[in-house]
Amino acid sequence: MASVQRVRIEYSKKGPIRYIGHLDLMRTFFRALKRANLPVSYTQGFNPRIKCSFSPALPLGFESEAEYMELYLDKKIDIPASINNLQKNLPEGLTVDNMNRLPLFGKSSNGKIRAVAYRINLHQFSGKSTVSNQGSERDIEERIRNFLDRGELFLVDKKGKRVNVRPLILSIEMGRDWNIRLLLNTRGGFNLNPRIIVRTLLGVEEEDLAFVEFTREKFLFW
Repeated sequence: MASVQRVRIEYSKKGPIRYIGHLDLMRTFFRALKRANLPVSYTQGFNPRIKCSFSPALPLGFESEAEYMELYLDKKIDIPASINNLQKNLPEGLTVDNMNRLPLFGKSSNGKIRAVAYRINLHQFSGKSTVSNQGSERDIEERIRNFLDRGELFLVDKKGKRVNVRPLILSIEMGRDWNIRLLLNTRGGFNLNPRIIVRTLLGVEEEDLAFVEFTREKFLFW
């Protein structure tokens, strides 16, 4: 047990790789870990699995600058060399940003997330009447103010129950170059997709968001 350690791998997901689903992403990392010869730990039993956890699944088509995975290793590793070996075995678009050691019996980061920050680029709506007659950033800012003034915003969860998700929207701000910053509370048992918020905010259809760039910027932890 003394040689066993727990590490956190932080990575970003950009480019065409954003169109692969969460399960395929996991398989990609498992293959890369094996090819990089990292001494990963496995569960016991008939069907051994790598002892690990990933950051919450990212909606298909989203990029991210804040992904992570935590896993157990059977022995100590040279972290700089391991980062290099792992990166060489990952496809373009998956970039290892950092790797650090964690307390062996510490709580998973997934259980400590309190909020998630997103960046949404709306440049495609610049000057277009899809949003307003003028399509200005000032128009978006006014829509944001009106949106945040709403006391309730009901959506239907997976069980068919209507849920007021307005308390989960902590802030929305219009930044530079048509970028919206969105901060979502992760509590309440409802995984709120930023696409729904943008559709409601702008009053557009799903197909109108085809070229909108959604990026998960960071997690906020307790």
